[in-house]
Amino acid sequence: MAPWRSSGATPTPGATASAEPSARGPQPSDFPAAQISDLNDVCDGVLYFPQSPRRTGAAPHPVALLVGTDLGAGSRRHDQVYYYDEGLSKRVERTWASEDPKVVQMVACLDRTSTGATIRKCRYDDPEPDTLTLLKATYRLRVYEVATGRRLLDKTMGGDDQQCPYVVLYGQDKKIYAEVSHRSLLGALRNLVKR
Repeated sequence: MAPWRSSGATPTPGATASAEPSARGPQPSDFPAAQISDLNDVCDGVLYFPQSPRRTGAAPHPVALLVGTDLGAGSRRHDQVYYYDEGLSKRVERTWASEDPKVVQMVACLDRTSTGATIRKCRYDDPEPDTLTLLKATYRLRVYEVATGRRLLDKTMGGDDQQCPYVVLYGQDKKIYAEVSHRSLLGALRNLVKR
């Protein structure tokens, strides 16, 4: 939950702080990010965290990748496996998928923007037989400096991983979507992280 900031106006009884982006743009948070999920506010243009380290100095520049879910606006999960091609050391993990928001310099926000035609039907047998429809999808990848809210990258990406996923969560509509491959995500982020 985002910390509440006063707009200077006197709140009316029963009023609550809005999670909607301000017409003036993102606002500085009075508090440091306490957990990686707080960085959703940077993705949504609500807050930035001046207490976070800036993207300056020598590389690497730590990043957290937050991937949109179907649960609505501001609902993203921290992807902690996309970087495995870079190696599995603790140093690599701290750079590409740190769990400590105090070291993260950038947040990468990946959100599905549209869906398209059916690619194939995917059959699953566990826990019970079911068939899901895999659809084409397009995504928007935005990268922000956590300390300033400054946008460093804004890129449209296609869901190029068009194989039936090994493990999947799905809703009652039984639709799943082609995702951006780990290779494509690393390619899009590598220069920002390593330079």
